[in-house]
Amino acid sequence: MRTVKSYQEQVQDVVEKVIATVEEQYKELAATTFTYVEKVTNVDTVKAKHDEVADLACTKAREVNKLIGEKAGELILKFEKPETKVEKAKATAKKATTTAKKAEPLLRKKQRLQKLKRLKLLKI
Repeated sequence: MRTVKSYQEQVQDVVEKVIATVEEQYKELAATTFTYVEKVTNVDTVKAKHDEVADLACTKAREVNKLIGEKAGELILKFEKPETKVEKAKATAKKATTTAKKAEPLLRKKQRLQKLKRLKLLKI
């Protein structure tokens, strides 16, 4: 069962990917625009300032995402206790036991078939 914390982390990861995608597309668009403008005039200073402001905006967006994630995490901890290593181990062991129980009848069937094959080969 997924926890609220795991959903919060997943949302935060999605937001980070969106920020990165928007940043990449924006930089490509800006580069194209500056390429056209450079044909008309020298815009190195304007381009440098633009890049600085664009990087600052993306950095701030990431900081806000991180801050919101931290605050959401604090809020989640008030309602949902974190899973300890022991609890994680127990959950993993329970899954393994369940899987083994499901596989047990198949294993016995396979062993019976192998025994029958051996008997047929020996013609007993």
